[in-house]
Amino acid sequence: MEWPTVLAILFGLLLVGLASGVPVAFAFMAINIFGLYVFVGGANALTLLAGSAFDSVASFPLSPVPLFILMGEILTVSGVARLTIDSVDKWVGRLPGRLSLVTLGGGTLFAAVSGSSMAATAMLGSTLSPEMEKRGYKVPLSVAPILGAGGLAVIIPPTVLGVLLGALANVSVGQLLIACIIPGLVLAGVYGLYFVVRAMLQPSLAPSYAGARVSLAERLLTLRHLVPLAGLMVVVTGLIFLGLATPSETAALGAVAAALLAVAYGKLTLPILRASLLATIETTAMVFLIIVGSKAYSQLMSITGAAAGLVEFVTALPLSPILMVICMQIIVLILGCFIDQLSIMLITVPIFMPIVSTLGFDLVWFSVMFLVNLELGGITPPFGLQLFVLKGVRPDLRMEEIYRAVVPIVALQILVIALVMSFPPLTGWLPGLMFRR
Repeated sequence: MEWPTVLAILFGLLLVGLASGVPVAFAFMAINIFGLYVFVGGANALTLLAGSAFDSVASFPLSPVPLFILMGEILTVSGVARLTIDSVDKWVGRLPGRLSLVTLGGGTLFAAVSGSSMAATAMLGSTLSPEMEKRGYKVPLSVAPILGAGGLAVIIPPTVLGVLLGALANVSVGQLLIACIIPGLVLAGVYGLYFVVRAMLQPSLAPSYAGARVSLAERLLTLRHLVPLAGLMVVVTGLIFLGLATPSETAALGAVAAALLAVAYGKLTLPILRASLLATIETTAMVFLIIVGSKAYSQLMSITGAAAGLVEFVTALPLSPILMVICMQIIVLILGCFIDQLSIMLITVPIFMPIVSTLGFDLVWFSVMFLVNLELGGITPPFGLQLFVLKGVRPDLRMEEIYRAVVPIVALQILVIALVMSFPPLTGWLPGLMFRR
């Protein structure tokens, strides 16, 4: 059978499986069993699944995943991460859109240590959104900061999706995490500038509110909350940058440090530890099961010749290489409107990465753009998961209000993707300074 037919069948079955509501992992495995049986070699070919399943998860680059998840769960469940919000509030002065900046600053720190955009969105939406509404903030400047800051967990290290992408794409996880730092900070800075400018141009959206006057002594006192969490983020990424530890070692250190922080604040009780461990086990099992199915799907694409045929076809198109990269980003953007981030990554990585490599582009550069685009997928209407998470914690908001509020955030993320595409040093400078281990 010709490769276009095989590709159409495999990809079509995957779309049907996802649209039917079947869990992603089960959809992948069902297609793998069907494909191996029909296209490869009958029942005997099914033995390939066992080896593929073991090889896909028995991978050292994946070892940071459960540890980063555990770090985020401990900080989230114990409530330690929430302390950053009150601390950031005392440092923000009389800038226009003050509470939007508090949300962005606290959310950025929380996103960096939690690694979960869903958790960050839920926490910010339940705590700061009602406060902003009380202060007279309108939806455009109360919802947008929450969705923007929550999504930063996808790109600012340590990011679980970044680790998974590095493992699936055979890209150095350490280099990818370090390469995400500057684009992540640029994105946060662009958000902050937008909130200030819009509050200046439309004061009715963010009434002037300076809060109680805070002395320097009170501000310095808040450092006892900010420094440990910021230090945790710096240590995790700094050790990778200096070549003193691998991502797996820093993830283990981060999980231990998170537990010690919770103990120091008197918030690590046995029920909290149990809840954190159970949430980590559930999330890790789900992620690894999906990886097993995705790796087997990639193997099936390779064995049937569909992947090689597609790469050869795409590279022969009369398009410039950069235009092909732009087309890939548009595909990811469209998929983000309908399916979740992990599914997008598992569907497209086996197809995109060989093409990008053949075109001669840097895989780390492309991977950072890909991650920012995945972050965008969490907030793009109509089915961005973060939109529904926010609706869940703020049921009084109408979905059309949330959709309208997120449009500028979507535009700003597209702008940052364009910046990364136009200026590769944004992703290449820091990894180039890394000490190799």
